[in-house]
Amino acid sequence: MTSAHPTPGPAPRLSCELVPASSWGHNLRSVLSSAGWNSLRRACYARAQGRCECCGRQDRLEAHERWAYDEARALQVLTALVALCPRCHEVKHLGRALQTGRGRDAARWLMQVNGWTPDATNAHIKQAFADWERRSQLAWTLDLTQVGLGRIPPGAP
Repeated sequence: MTSAHPTPGPAPRLSCELVPASSWGHNLRSVLSSAGWNSLRRACYARAQGRCECCGRQDRLEAHERWAYDEARALQVLTALVALCPRCHEVKHLGRALQTGRGRDAARWLMQVNGWTPDATNAHIKQAFADWERRSQLAWTLDLTQVGLGRIPPGAP
């Protein structure tokens, strides 16, 4: 199983975690009621004590689903729900940031938080998009056992 950290070595503080296109709209939030999602995200924020779990800033927080991918079995495993500030969350979903004209700012933030050079940042982004392209070819089963919801096959409502 591969993690969401494509760069060799220790996991960076902040990384791009591009969700495969074949999984867009198919996630934890989409299978929960509004009340269920709100309960989980508020618990996530409380656990983080009001700070971003990547950069440590006190800011408005957003809940981010962290996934690991078992490509041999097309299994997308929820590993954590993390509290992120909007800037770090934008890096996690860099593809969306690029579509909205915020890609350059997000890449700069990625570089700053990790203390990387432009070359290291670009290598990380390139690897993240290579992983995304490969993973987007698969129809993923979501594994939500961490939150007691079991496995959800591709295309299930």
